[in-house]
Amino acid sequence: MRNRPHLVLFDIDGVLCQYDRAVFQAALGALTGHTAEFVREAVWGSGLETRSDRGDVDPVAYLREMSRRLGHAVTRVDWLAARRAGMTPDPQVLALVERVKRRCRIAGLTNNSPMLAEDIETLCPDIGRHFKNGLIVTSAMVGATKPEAGAYLRSIERFGVQPEQVLFIDDVEANVEGAVRVGLQACLFVGAARLDRELRDCGLL
Repeated sequence: MRNRPHLVLFDIDGVLCQYDRAVFQAALGALTGHTAEFVREAVWGSGLETRSDRGDVDPVAYLREMSRRLGHAVTRVDWLAARRAGMTPDPQVLALVERVKRRCRIAGLTNNSPMLAEDIETLCPDIGRHFKNGLIVTSAMVGATKPEAGAYLRSIERFGVQPEQVLFIDDVEANVEGAVRVGLQACLFVGAARLDRELRDCGLL
């Protein structure tokens, strides 16, 4: 049996929800009059999305540069609507979250803009009701992306816990390995049934 954690730290995209980046890109394309491929190259291919995830550009600068690259004003409301289109909450996982938070603190850690944390209740209300009020930390907020050590260590500092007191859950193996390297307990997410077993093994269900 694992040591019982004081905090369970969930990845967002790919764990709490299914995230379809192509749908997000297509929604931005529909707004700006471009194909999804054009959007992908202009925003992701240019490195803008990476710089946003790292906190090198703030949301205002990010949206301004996106608007310039796409030749169309993209507001925060526009971005939220497009991002939301690509997010489908996983009800089985969120049912586990509901049970876990009765016994243990929960939080989220995701490679994303601060907008995802600040507007999670708009982006995905089913996730937002569990992770509002500062319970999501994004890579941009700590200036490091998973699997860099700083992404985990600076995030858990916010919750006043030590690495060995945290169980981290992510669907990307490299991110799980990064968490283990800095002393967190961690498990690879492959579905709700496996997660149920992992959480039981920690005494959280």
